[in-house]
Formats: sequence, C-alpha cells, structure tokens
Amino acid sequence: MSNYDADFLAHLAEHWLSESRWARFNDVLDRRTRYLTVVMDNLYQLQNASAVMRSCEAMGVQDVHLITRNDDLKHERGIAMGSSYWLSVHRHEGEASNRKAVKHLKDQGYQLVATSPHADGVSLEELVVDQPTALLFGEEKPGLSDELLDAADVHLRIPMAGFAESYNVSVSVALCLYELLPKLRTSTLPWQLEANERQALALAWARRSVQHIESVEQRFKALRDD
Repeated sequence: MSNYDADFLAHLAEHWLSESRWARFNDVLDRRTRYLTVVMDNLYQLQNASAVMRSCEAMGVQDVHLITRNDDLKHERGIAMGSSYWLSVHRHEGEASNRKAVKHLKDQGYQLVATSPHADGVSLEELVVDQPTALLFGEEKPGLSDELLDAADVHLRIPMAGFAESYNVSVSVALCLYELLPKLRTSTLPWQLEANERQALALAWARRSVQHIESVEQRFKALRDD
C-alpha cells in the first residue's frame, strides 16, 4: 500500500467511520483468509452463485472465482445480501475460461481440489490443506468440466447417506468450508491476511462505506497538498 493510501485510510478511520464500524472491519479482517478460495464452474442458476458468495463471505473466505463461458452470470443482490460488496470476485470468461482460471490459480500457488459426489478421491475429513487450496465446484447435474477435473491435484468426495446423487452446490460449499476453516484457524499455517492485503481491503471497504467518497477524497488531497 502506498503512503497516500495508508494516510487516506487513517483519515477515513479517524474522521468518517464510527468506532464501531472500524472495530467491525478489524474483527472481520482478523478472521479473513485467502489461503482457501472457492471456484464456481459455469453456474447458470443465479441463486446458487449468490448463495455461494453469501456463505464464503459469512465464513471468512475473501476470494471467489467465477468461470463463465458467457456473460449471463450475475449474482442476485437480494440473495447475496450484499456479500459480494465485501468479497474479491475474480471472473474468468470466454472459450478459454477454464485454462485461464487454472493458470491464474496455479500461478498463485494454489492446489486445485475438484469436488464431485462420484470422485474416487479423498473424503472431506481426509483432505489435507497444508498449502493454499482452491475448492472447485460445478453445477449439480453436469458437475465440473472434464478440463477442470483433469487439472485438479486432488479429487474430493463429500459423503452422502441418502438417495440424492448430490448436494446443492451452495450446500456443498458450506459443508466444505464448515469442515476446513476451523481446522485451518487452529493450525500453525499462514492462513491470515498479510498486512498489506489487510490494509488494502480495509481501504476498499472504507471507500464503499463512506457517502460521497469522491468529494471526501478531493478535500483530503487538498489538505494533504497544503
């Protein structure tokens, strides 16, 4: 974060955010992680994508990746309950969207974990997340694309005891995060945000929280230049 951004964040925290709001930012940031990330493969049912975003935000996962073959997927604000307001949403679009997503995640050091009710892989309880991990989810019926299944480092099965072939995708995401996040937070792994990431998110959230932020920043720049 630049000196200017750090100074502007301090200005917003002191003059434009209530103490309770700033304290809430810091409490949420204490539990935020980029060590786990969630990838959604071509979800056409908008309520599913929105519900996934809501679960990720509520449980402390900062990054969500959307793989889309067209531009039709947009979250529904009412279902997401403003969750995407606080998330970092990454879109991988077009015919090569799968390859783009895989390259991006691999370049960031993530292991790819493909979730499937039919996967011959590890169970959720057995999954080891001793390195940054991207959890890949597809639609209920088609599931993940073959390209993503082939690119995965690990295949994960979510245990089921009934006749249904699969859980709803938003339920699958919530089950995985509910199992993995508590283990991660009690581990010695570097799951928390780095200082620069924390400050950058705090500034982004503060900008979204202050009304007429453009005018506020113009006045700040004028005072800073004097």
